[in-house]
Amino acid sequence: MHAADAPAPPVDAIAAASHPNPYGYYQRLRERTPLYFDTGLNLWVAGSYAAIAEALVSPSLRVRPLSEPVPRALAGGPAGDVFANLVRMNDGAFHAAHKPSLRQRAQRWKMDQVARASCEATRALRPSLGANDFLTALPAQGMACLLGVPGPQLRQTTQWAHEFSAGIAGGASVEAVVLAHAAAAGLLAQGVALGLDAAQAANRIALMQQSLDATAALLGNTVHLLRQRPEMAEQIDAAPDLTRELVAEVVRWDAPVQNTRRFAAEDLVLCGERIREGEGLLLVLASANRDPALNPDPDRFEVLRPQRRHLTFGAGVHACPAEEIAIEIVAKCINTIRGEGTFDAYFGYILGYRSLPNVRIPVFAPSSTSVPSP
Repeated sequence: MHAADAPAPPVDAIAAASHPNPYGYYQRLRERTPLYFDTGLNLWVAGSYAAIAEALVSPSLRVRPLSEPVPRALAGGPAGDVFANLVRMNDGAFHAAHKPSLRQRAQRWKMDQVARASCEATRALRPSLGANDFLTALPAQGMACLLGVPGPQLRQTTQWAHEFSAGIAGGASVEAVVLAHAAAAGLLAQGVALGLDAAQAANRIALMQQSLDATAALLGNTVHLLRQRPEMAEQIDAAPDLTRELVAEVVRWDAPVQNTRRFAAEDLVLCGERIREGEGLLLVLASANRDPALNPDPDRFEVLRPQRRHLTFGAGVHACPAEEIAIEIVAKCINTIRGEGTFDAYFGYILGYRSLPNVRIPVFAPSSTSVPSP
């Protein structure tokens, strides 16, 4: 690509998540404005490791605005009831009471169980789905398998997980919210049938819903890397156990979740900047991962990187407990498709990224489309 053909820089840190290559923009954020107020976004934007690490453990910052613990569009229906009981959307006493059981639930599965669920879901879904639909179907169905959803219910459960996820997203249409309420009701009924209370049933849903976009992005970004660097594909073909390390480096190098948000519950000072109660912060996790203060030579992709560190799955009390599960689902899926010899035929070249505010999911051309000339 000639310099004249290079895409314009992202207009802001939210648009960066779907930009072809946001990492030069992130470097400028870190070096010039590591923490600043973006008047266009009406958000503080944190791009440095120091600012983001401090924010993630600050007791003055919450995951939801105090004035709106549940999005107004969801209130009064099953999707709102689920949202209100999500551990990741709560702080304080509720979070402290329920996070340990969620962590224990996520840690109860051995990696061979996760690998088996991923392999089964890959083989069940791939023959009937195009690559782009497969990206999001695999994580939801893999988690549903781990949760013990019976085979005849897998398709409906996976569809409900998708509809719930779409309906609770910011800016979701009225129709999407209606579908989310119906999906939440169906998924809650599954939990109740298992003897779970309201919080347990809601967070059972979260295990499927949370994995959906984030693991889809991790799978897509790993596929994109392997299409760009065939020598790495040859490495994991020769040593399939190396795939986990490669996926773990993708987590750091091209983060599936590019940013997350926090809200000030009171006035505070963060990295020398005064933040007022009620103000929001955008924490650009993908930028922190490439900060030299966190990793040496951070722009280099290194499969066996020693002492790899990242903030992709958060930190502090809201750190996601399912990082190893996501990596194993993606690694086993990659190995399964490559082992069948259908990888390059299935995944076409990359067209761009889905227009999402925080998750970086590639869009692949149909596999029958030839790769364009450079």
